[in-house]
Amino acid sequence: MARKFEDISEHLDKANSYCLNEDPSHNFGNLFIGDGTLLLKSEADEQLIIHVEFKEAVKLHSIALKAPNDDTAPRVLKLFVNRNNLGFSDVVDIEPVQQIELSQEQLDAGSPIELRFVKFQRVTALTLFVEENNGGDISTLSSLRFFGEPIAGTNMNDLKSSGHDH
Repeated sequence: MARKFEDISEHLDKANSYCLNEDPSHNFGNLFIGDGTLLLKSEADEQLIIHVEFKEAVKLHSIALKAPNDDTAPRVLKLFVNRNNLGFSDVVDIEPVQQIELSQEQLDAGSPIELRFVKFQRVTALTLFVEENNGGDISTLSSLRFFGEPIAGTNMNDLKSSGHDH
């Protein structure tokens, strides 16, 4: 019987998550509201870097994205695990943990896209790089969700605070 992985989006540490090249009036906070009319839009070109941190280490099984059915929908997505402060020059030079070619069917349905589970076992941060879309000047997304399970007893805030007591 296949294990059922839960939506672990509530484990996101939104205060330490960010997006590069976002349109300030259509920022990445919109992805987590659950309203498909609220969008994340890129600003200068089609590329986006979405960096999310988790409150505790998680095993990440799949991600689900939704996007409008047009040329602004992301097509090539690269994932980086536990890398902080990646910029656009970094994501071009560093080998991603996984690269995904997104289909419009996946983006319409928001169906979970399975990850190479063995590579996503102790994830504290995930960087998603939208490298290309379907030809539009900018990229848009309407939803981003994460499925997996928290690793019990690894609240990152506890680890960070306990290290400063000496």
